[in-house]
Amino acid sequence: MTTMDEIMGCFPFAPDQKKPKHIRKSEYIDAIYPPAAPEFADLTQTIASTDKLFFGTYQLAPGGSFNPPDLHPGDETYYVLDGTLTQQNAVNGQVIRAYKGESIWMPREAWHKAFNFEDEILRILFLIAPKAWDEKIPPDHYPDGVDIRAYKGKNNNQYKALPAINKPSFIGTTDDIGRWPIPGPEGRKEPMLFYRIREEDKLLNIYDYENPMLMKFFVSNDVMHMGEFILPAGGRGVRISPVDVHKGDCVIFVVKGPITVYLPNTEEAFIINEEDTMFLPEGTPYRLMNFTAKPVKAIFGIAPDL
Repeated sequence: MTTMDEIMGCFPFAPDQKKPKHIRKSEYIDAIYPPAAPEFADLTQTIASTDKLFFGTYQLAPGGSFNPPDLHPGDETYYVLDGTLTQQNAVNGQVIRAYKGESIWMPREAWHKAFNFEDEILRILFLIAPKAWDEKIPPDHYPDGVDIRAYKGKNNNQYKALPAINKPSFIGTTDDIGRWPIPGPEGRKEPMLFYRIREEDKLLNIYDYENPMLMKFFVSNDVMHMGEFILPAGGRGVRISPVDVHKGDCVIFVVKGPITVYLPNTEEAFIINEEDTMFLPEGTPYRLMNFTAKPVKAIFGIAPDL
């Protein structure tokens, strides 16, 4: 049996042994987190954990929440696969909701706690970069119920009062790649707000002119990039994306597929079915191909740089 601690930073490969790999859903690493309190845990599946990113899913049953609140030394982005997420910032008192197909971004070291107030399972796809834990995190002390800033919270007066916060306006251009929905360093300053990225808030881009592919960035900053690839069907022969290569590790989780990932340098092809993932180490050229009769969609995570 393999545990999360055993694979942290080295799944599917150790840093010096990375190579492209089709990671099937049956190969994801299952875990209960946190293991010390299973009655307040979520069901986690680790898809990839390298020296550059941590990528996976977690699931909460109806009425569930995880406890204690969590935090990481890296930024974290969620994408809601199923259900409705209610997310609480345990320190500044912010609570936001995200629905299926939406995303939220949380800066590093921001305490967060997820709730499922609905009558269906909540499933989240998450990306953490550069890492989920270090020598200081997880900490020795976690905020408990009386520490959390909330409606009629017993210890609300221990926190500094926050000024009124204006709702951000999202109007993006290509120049916003690398600073969406807010520049990373700015978002990591107090009060360390969470950002909900609705469908209309995603940063849209068209990749390539001859073989256009729609890209929707949820988050794009100095440590991570997460969003959607949408590759249409039809046209002249098979629809294929241009060759791309990244300055960081890349994971591609198929939502609507299958998607064929083609590696031109080695002439390898991988058919990635729905809910399977393709792992591409930094510097790996690849193309996406759609041999189906409908548009295909995948969620990508890249860290640290495009």
